Amino acid sequence: MDTAIIFGETYKALYKTNDTLYVLNTRADTILKLGDLHANFEFDDFSGDGLKDIRIHYMSNVPAIQDLLLFDKSTKNFKLVEKFSDFPDPKPLGGTKYYFSYHRSGCADMNWDSDLFYIDNYKAIRIGNIAGYECENRDVKDGVYIHRVQGNKKTLMEKKPIGIIEQYKDNKWGFIEAYWTKNYKRFG
Repeated sequence: MDTAIIFGETYKALYKTNDTLYVLNTRADTILKLGDLHANFEFDDFSGDGLKDIRIHYMSNVPAIQDLLLFDKSTKNFKLVEKFSDFPDPKPLGGTKYYFSYHRSGCADMNWDSDLFYIDNYKAIRIGNIAGYECENRDVKDGVYIHRVQGNKKTLMEKKPIGIIEQYKDNKWGFIEAYWTKNYKRFG
């Protein structure tokens, strides 16, 4: 169970043994009931609008997969963001409407991906991808491949040598954050 105060009203989120998440308002009315979510959740201002949202953390061998329920000011309820779980370990790109993710893509985390995305009308939309290969793969030459994404279409924008990540504090994670921070406008 967790609670949050939003616009002076107390919201309580409970996860019950029937694998269902319930959200109650100050009057103890059930305003939301969702099944098939995970029991590990928290109120957190993910969107940066000053209002608490609900992040639901998966238990998985892929770290930091989450679902997100954004607080809707007009209905004073929470709405599930579609496809949010497609973007593990999401982080906001400070001062923008964008977020970036990170996930392993094989070879003991020597192959990896980061996606640039935004949320529109409660749906996560991918617009960019950085794919890192540093495992001497058969089909793909080692390197960092940067793509613009439009729906199911990926267009290669840049290719960099894999050694570029060594120039950044925190290695690939430093490169990813620096790249998206500097270049996000090229994808929107």
